[in-house]
Amino acid sequence: MISNYKQLSSRYLKGNIKRTVLTFVGIVLSVALISTIGLFMKGSQLSQIENTKKMDGVSFHVGISNYDETILNKIKYNPQIASLGLMSQGDTVPVGDISVQMNYADHPAMAFLTYSLVDGNVPSNSDEAAVDSWALPYMKEDLQIGDSFELGGKTYKLVGILNNREFAQKNKEARLLTYKQDFVIGEGRILVEINEKANFNKVIDEIKSLTDSKNIDINQQLINVMKPGSNNSILAMVVIVVSIVVVATAVVIYNAFQISVVERMKQFGLLRSIGATRKQIRQIVMREAAVMAVIAIPIGIICSLLALAGLQFIFDILVVSGSGVSFFHIDWQILLISSVITLAAVFASSYYPAFRAGRISPLLAISSRLSIKKESIKKQKNTVLKKPYSFPLHLALKNVKRNKNRYTITILSIIISSVLFITFTSIMDMAFSTKYVKDLSTKSDITITLQPDNPDSSVEEANQQVLKLLKSFENISEVHVQDSNFELQLKDTAQSNTTVQDIQQTVGTQHSLTIVNHIDENKAKKESELVIKVLVYSFIAVVSLIGSLNIINTITISIIIRRKELAALKSIGMSQRDLKKMIIYEALIYGVSGSLQGIFFGCILSYIMYLAVSGISNMEWSLPYGACIITFVAALFISYASVLFPLRKIQKDNTIDMIREQ
Repeated sequence: MISNYKQLSSRYLKGNIKRTVLTFVGIVLSVALISTIGLFMKGSQLSQIENTKKMDGVSFHVGISNYDETILNKIKYNPQIASLGLMSQGDTVPVGDISVQMNYADHPAMAFLTYSLVDGNVPSNSDEAAVDSWALPYMKEDLQIGDSFELGGKTYKLVGILNNREFAQKNKEARLLTYKQDFVIGEGRILVEINEKANFNKVIDEIKSLTDSKNIDINQQLINVMKPGSNNSILAMVVIVVSIVVVATAVVIYNAFQISVVERMKQFGLLRSIGATRKQIRQIVMREAAVMAVIAIPIGIICSLLALAGLQFIFDILVVSGSGVSFFHIDWQILLISSVITLAAVFASSYYPAFRAGRISPLLAISSRLSIKKESIKKQKNTVLKKPYSFPLHLALKNVKRNKNRYTITILSIIISSVLFITFTSIMDMAFSTKYVKDLSTKSDITITLQPDNPDSSVEEANQQVLKLLKSFENISEVHVQDSNFELQLKDTAQSNTTVQDIQQTVGTQHSLTIVNHIDENKAKKESELVIKVLVYSFIAVVSLIGSLNIINTITISIIIRRKELAALKSIGMSQRDLKKMIIYEALIYGVSGSLQGIFFGCILSYIMYLAVSGISNMEWSLPYGACIITFVAALFISYASVLFPLRKIQKDNTIDMIREQ
């Protein structure tokens, strides 16, 4: 027995469990969409921060040279500075055919340089050193971590191996990093790390006011990744993406509630006829919304976490080298914001239909004539649609036309999903067209440049001699020659240093060579490229999946709530085959109309995104033909697939029972 009108909410939810489940799924999809994208963007940012540090080999934000005591003190006691260290370069020490550049750093500066390590640790005292990997054979034969070696009259213990850098190998000038405690004022550079919560632009402006701009080295690439708001182009791009997600979330929830509430206008009319007030009608609907939201939001968040965990698992399988990159990051602030936005969207989307239900005439609501628009009688000139085989299509067009509200709601789902797919696909294309990603192209494992001993010597003859010698090495699988450059591919990259040493001892004794080992840089670049691809493609996959489920959910609801209407058509002689054709035609009409509009708005947003990122890198915008074709075909397929399940349900319905259903 009902003692309070508010109990009607639970009765409505239990009374039509199918409609409740579909609306519930709509809310789950919405909160999953916004929380997944929020967590994904946060995790992507953190992984890109780590990736940028690895690519650059350093993690400081600003370097300051030619400083005095006043500048040092102002930097040291600035509350917006998280930490600072001192680093300087010393003498260049000759070692055989190469030279070694001495580098000194204190403990805070060493913390900024850990990303340059391939193995081992940074030096902790002046008797320890870290050296470029390619220079180890020149220091001492079979030099390993833990061994001692002598350089410049001093003995060091090798505690770390630095990654190979192309410029160092070309100049034949290796790097040695060791610890130094006391620095003279003005010696070397101040390495500065800005507090993450600080306003980076403001702090950098303060630093610039202390000295000439030529004395300041800003790690702009790392700052752009850490603080997207510090770059107007990146900020505009983030704002557009977030806006699309929020609008899509609101529309998804609105679709689910609008269809659910509009189809219950007759029930609301009955309540109004027995004395229910407008406020009570609104409270009934709002209570339903609150109950479903409280249950759906946690489930949606759990689904988003499971999706990210699955993507992280796939990424860990792909990155066999164990880079340690993680974009699975739980940010409770993002989850809270996602929940609040979803809850607000639920109440906002349910309030309007409830407000409308409270204001309509009870007689009109009971007669179920609110959503049907009376058409004017027109003389049909199209004789094709009068043919028997086109009757289902003719009726489908009539059904779409007579209920503008349901048509608009269904079309909105397809438009939003299409816009999301095209927009994020365009973002992917822009990301892979930037110079940064193009520079990630994998080079050869080892590059050798042959320098002629004298101008009179035959270059072609020298090239042939070197080529013959290189092909004799067991670890070299391929050799590509262009002019006097030899690009080598190795069978075992782990033996690259040994191979370089063997080449130097054999070929290097007969010809003047410059050898560059790209193994470390290629490894970092491959991982960086893989991170970008996994993030972007996974992002599009999640958005596409949620968008597809939203289309399926919306179309399924729109058909299930018309079971009584469809039963009436069967009762007056419409065959099951014609009924099936009519519903399929309706779905295809939704798919064609929604996808075309979605393609139009998606291309516009794609161009807006291009304008936003054009300040980051130079690129040309082109119409995303591939994404448009995929969107159109996918919309038709998903729309068609969406009606198959409810059609099976309708086929099993008893026509008389459905007509009698109230």
